Amino acid sequence: MNGPRTLVVMASQTQGLLLKLLLEERGFETTCVEGIERAWDELARQPTDLLIVEAETVGRSGLAALQAGGPTSVIVLGHGEGEHDPADPQGVVGEAVALLEQRNAAPTAADIFRRARILIVDDSATYREFLRSELEQEGCIVTAARNADEAVAALSGGGLDCVILDLVMPGTSGTQLCQRFDRFRRRRGLFFQIVILTSQDDEEQLAISLNAGADDFVGKAQTMDVLKVRLMALLRRKYFVEDHLLRLPRPGPSA
Repeated sequence: MNGPRTLVVMASQTQGLLLKLLLEERGFETTCVEGIERAWDELARQPTDLLIVEAETVGRSGLAALQAGGPTSVIVLGHGEGEHDPADPQGVVGEAVALLEQRNAAPTAADIFRRARILIVDDSATYREFLRSELEQEGCIVTAARNADEAVAALSGGGLDCVILDLVMPGTSGTQLCQRFDRFRRRRGLFFQIVILTSQDDEEQLAISLNAGADDFVGKAQTMDVLKVRLMALLRRKYFVEDHLLRLPRPGPSA
C-alpha cells in the first residue's frame, strides 16, 4: 500500500484495530501503537503524513511534544474542546480524509506569501523599504540588509526562504555576492532561493546571473506584480520539495 502514512496512538487495541481497518479502506497506510515511546520510534523510522493520537494515552505534555515534533496534520482523540470522540471512528476517518485533502490542495498565493521569510539586500534605503512594504502587505516576513556583511549575518540565522539581491552593490558586485550566497547554501545544505533584481535587464546579464547561482532574474523596469508572481512561483516549488519530496524515505543499501 502506498497511501498516506498514518500513525494511530491509542491504549485500546480493539479501537485501534477498528480505526486501522477503516483508514485502510480509504487508502491510508496505517500503523497502530499503544504508547508515546512506540510513537516516537515509528516517527523516527519513517515519515508520517497524519498522526491520530488519544490524549489520555500520551498525556498533555506528550501530546504537545508529538504535535511539535511530528507531522503537520494531527487529530487529537478525547473529550475536550477541539478533540474528536474516539467512540466515533467513522467521524475520525472523515476528518482524516478532509485533512489530507486540504494538505494536498494547491496552495494559494496568499498561503505561499504568508509562509515566506524573505531577505532583501539593497544599498538603497528607499528601494529596500519600498520592497519591504510591498512584500509585507502580502503577508511575508521581511528582513533587510544594506551590504554583504549584514546579508551573511541574516543568512546565518537560518529560516530564510528567498534572498532578493540588487545586482549593483557598493564594494562588491551582485554577481559576486550571488556566488557567495550560492556557496553558503550548498555548504550548509540550505534551500533558500536567490533572485537578482536589477536595472541591467539584458540577456547577457541574465546569463551571468544564472551562471552565478541565481534562481531567477527580474528587471527593475518590470512591474511589482511581475516580481511577486515570479517570487511566488519560486517559493511554491521550494515548499513543494520541502513538504513532499524531502519527506520521501531514502532507499536502503543494496544487497
